[in-house]
Amino acid sequence: MVHLPLNAIQQHLLQMFTFNKREDGLKELQSVLFNYYRDKLKLQTRDFWENNQLDSTKMEEIMYGHNRISAK
Repeated sequence: MVHLPLNAIQQHLLQMFTFNKREDGLKELQSVLFNYYRDKLKLQTRDFWENNQLDSTKMEEIMYGHNRISAK
C-alpha cells in the first residue's frame, strides 16, 4: 500500500474533527461536503457545455460507453 502525505485540506479537516464528536455533526458535515462538491461539479459541467467541450453526444459516450482507464 502506498502512503501519501496529507494535503492541507485533509489536515484541516482532521483538526476540525477533534471539536465535533457527535454523530449528527458527522452527518451534517457529510451533507455540507456533498453539496459543496455537487455544486462545483454543476458549475464545471456547465462551463464545459458552454465552451463546447461537452455536448449530448459526448454525454451519451460518458454515460453508456466503456471509458475506464486501465490500471497499470
